[in-house]
Amino acid sequence: MEQTHLPMNHDPLLVGASFLIAIFTSYAALAVINRLRQGVTGGGWLWMGAATFGLGVWAMHFTAMTALQLDMLVAYDPLLTLASVFFAIFGAAAAFQLVSKSKVSFTQVLGAGFFLGAGIGVMHYVGMFAMRLDARLTFDLPMVALSVLVAVALGTFGIWTLTSPAFNLVPFRHLITAIITGSAIPFMHYTAMLAARFTATGTEEIHSMVASGSLLSLNLFLLLAVAVVGLPMFLTSLLETSAEKAQEAEA
Repeated sequence: MEQTHLPMNHDPLLVGASFLIAIFTSYAALAVINRLRQGVTGGGWLWMGAATFGLGVWAMHFTAMTALQLDMLVAYDPLLTLASVFFAIFGAAAAFQLVSKSKVSFTQVLGAGFFLGAGIGVMHYVGMFAMRLDARLTFDLPMVALSVLVAVALGTFGIWTLTSPAFNLVPFRHLITAIITGSAIPFMHYTAMLAARFTATGTEEIHSMVASGSLLSLNLFLLLAVAVVGLPMFLTSLLETSAEKAQEAEA
């Protein structure tokens, strides 16, 4: 007997919000890394930028998952959900470390794009395996590979625009870089969702597990995503304040 996959739809407003979250957090993270490229020293700045980007990937993912409409209760394993964010943070840290100097080679740009895209991809699929619902999740492997390739390609392009001297005189360079780099996150996500297949199992175990408090609901993730988006606002403000103080000291 052929199994029927559950239809998937997305709330367009939340899809739009997921793109904005990705671009906004990318802008803040790249602002931190750009400070390092200008000569600011300290590993704390690198990890601040990586944490901002990684948390942005995480927030974008679960905002997009909130946009997913399956006509079925969906919850998440808290441990896998927590673990998923670290892959995005570590991937961003490895990428930003490669391009944190003022001059970088094209090989370093390629390596940074690979680590950035891989971090986004692993975070996504660990987050997907954290899903708990009364359905079986399978993937179309060629589409899985394509989704990761999309993240790596856009991540590499974004890193190249950040580091290439050819873009020094381009108006709104940092915004353009943030849009390209940030778009790697949702484009990877929605390509990956084309690879996902949900098949109903006919059970109703998730309702009782959510009621018992052993799983996390999507409403909680939406609230967390909104809270996480506040971090880049704080970091951007901190950078601007530091720059102003440096200018005053020089004067």
